[in-house]
Amino acid sequence: MERELNIPKWPVSDEKEEQALKEVLQSVNWWRNAGSQVKAFEEEFAKYQGSKGGISISNGTVAIEVALKALGIGEGDEVIVPDFTFYSTVSAVLAVKAIPVIIDVKEDTYCVDADKIKEAITHKTKAVIAVHMAGNVCDMDDINEVASQYNIAVIEDSSHAHGSVWKGRGAGSIGTLGTFSFQNAKLMTSGEGGIVLANDEEMLNRLLLEANCGRAEKDTNYQHVLIGTNARLSEFQGAVLRVQLGRLDEQIAVREKNYQYLCELLNDIEGIQMQKISDDMSVNPHYMIMFYYDKEAFHGAERAEFVAYLKSKGIPCNCSYEFLHKLPVFKTLPADSWRMVASEVKDGEKHCKNSERISDEAVCLNHNILLGDKKLVEEIVNIIKEF
Repeated sequence: MERELNIPKWPVSDEKEEQALKEVLQSVNWWRNAGSQVKAFEEEFAKYQGSKGGISISNGTVAIEVALKALGIGEGDEVIVPDFTFYSTVSAVLAVKAIPVIIDVKEDTYCVDADKIKEAITHKTKAVIAVHMAGNVCDMDDINEVASQYNIAVIEDSSHAHGSVWKGRGAGSIGTLGTFSFQNAKLMTSGEGGIVLANDEEMLNRLLLEANCGRAEKDTNYQHVLIGTNARLSEFQGAVLRVQLGRLDEQIAVREKNYQYLCELLNDIEGIQMQKISDDMSVNPHYMIMFYYDKEAFHGAERAEFVAYLKSKGIPCNCSYEFLHKLPVFKTLPADSWRMVASEVKDGEKHCKNSERISDEAVCLNHNILLGDKKLVEEIVNIIKEF
């Protein structure tokens, strides 16, 4: 009889979350502006990531929108985004009526390429969004150097990078602004939620106004000084996130140990090539285990067959994101509402060849498998070998 894999469930919660929720419930202060949990979480998370402060947001997508608005980016402005990322990175740009300029990523790290940023800059460029793919932090020195040279802002999309540390600095604290998501699958979660980090007091105030209906923190006279929106977290979410943050270091340590062992075993399997992790990463939380799948090494079996097989054995996994410019939505948009700087032109068609390769060949294993034990890692590798 086949043994069922003992894969830890996600999200993780226990009596600590229950007690935190109960305390908020009994406090009758369920609203951010009247309570203390969300504000405490903002301070704690910003400190944890090494940033001056943070403003919590309803979700990670809106966090990017609020960041763009706080930077004064809007209609007609250009924002550079990688072709390989989740849709929210680009939808936020479109939501503020700016023009996303799509560029290629690096083939090995899956992160945005500073040289490609430089090629895409025009007089309309106002920002670049650097996505720390699967917790692997982009080369922020190169990106910040280009941004400084052309006077553009850098938004770190750190939705995969809770706890990531690069050259001694926390993800989200290295660029102009850093955004995070606390959606259900993320490394810490309240079901939904987000935050924007900043190192400038004036910018933090602007972020609050954008997220709090254009209203200052202590305003009691309904003085709305800009349009803004309501993107506030509830006290229930703040309380849960404080508990989740308290577990993060321990979980990262377990994931890192298991990731190293998994890599050691997978590196012996022909046809699997792991995502390259930056040598400058001192802490990687491993939001996803990502690798190229070469079907030729698996007797021509398509990637979809491989993923379906792993799922049938109880391993949580998926094919990677579609590259952005392939998404159906771009066929519906006016031609002048976005553009792409190709890394290659073939038969008259523009391509971002690295992003397309990752999208077509990469497999993503869920991070909760890394919260198991050594035996689970070995079982997963054996299932891959069996396929």
